[in-house]
Amino acid sequence: MRSGTIEANGQKLYYEVQGQGEPLLVVSGLAGDITSWGLQIEAWREHFQVIAFDNRDAGRSSRATGPYTIAEMAADANAVLDGLSIESAHVLGASMGSMIAQELALAHPGKVRKLVLVCTMAQMSRYAVSFVDPWRWIVNHDAAGEILPAHIITWCMTHSFQQDREAVDTLVQQMLAAPYPQPPEAFGRQADALSNHDALSRLAGIRQPTLVIVGDQDLLTPPWVAREVAEAIPGAQLQVLEGGGHCLFWEIPDRFNQAVIDFLIS
Repeated sequence: MRSGTIEANGQKLYYEVQGQGEPLLVVSGLAGDITSWGLQIEAWREHFQVIAFDNRDAGRSSRATGPYTIAEMAADANAVLDGLSIESAHVLGASMGSMIAQELALAHPGKVRKLVLVCTMAQMSRYAVSFVDPWRWIVNHDAAGEILPAHIITWCMTHSFQQDREAVDTLVQQMLAAPYPQPPEAFGRQADALSNHDALSRLAGIRQPTLVIVGDQDLLTPPWVAREVAEAIPGAQLQVLEGGGHCLFWEIPDRFNQAVIDFLIS
């Protein structure tokens, strides 16, 4: 593995590169960092050169000093590719990361070979009730960080997972022991970028081969949202994985990882 930082757009962006083969850039979601992909990179590096990086305001990347947009976060992703002298790569993004991937594909089509959008959406205003606002309140009022893990598990994992006390306890402990916790103000800036994102009317401009993956029990970005995104992108494939919630890459990693591999090497 090699790692380092790339300075671009007023940020220092931490990255890690593992494996050999065609490059695959993976983009994390809200509050996520490279550690979110622990169950994926080991599998994918056998087939691809996996480039993972921490978004601005997360992980080991720098903190922003003001508001920004999903498009600006996509510019960061593009800067990581440029900084590593990678002319083009497969791009996979999950949740907010999928929105960043959408903007990257639209702004720099030549940089994206194939596109994988996981637990995705294209327009927050499609939701009558925002799931971001309660999380923002919890982050700002729960200094010990003990409430948010339970809230995330309730919304991001399936009922079957929630019935497994050992699995729940393990995940809660992992969240509480996160090595690079995100400050509340950084979460707020990412949440604002997410809430203001709107690319639905522009998705027809994505021409790369695209796979949209969603769990059949995803509460945050349910299958109807994924279908809306897939139908807006010419030729996009939609794959609904049984037994998966919003964090299907944690809950059913083997099937998720293989679905990605099958699409990218086909």
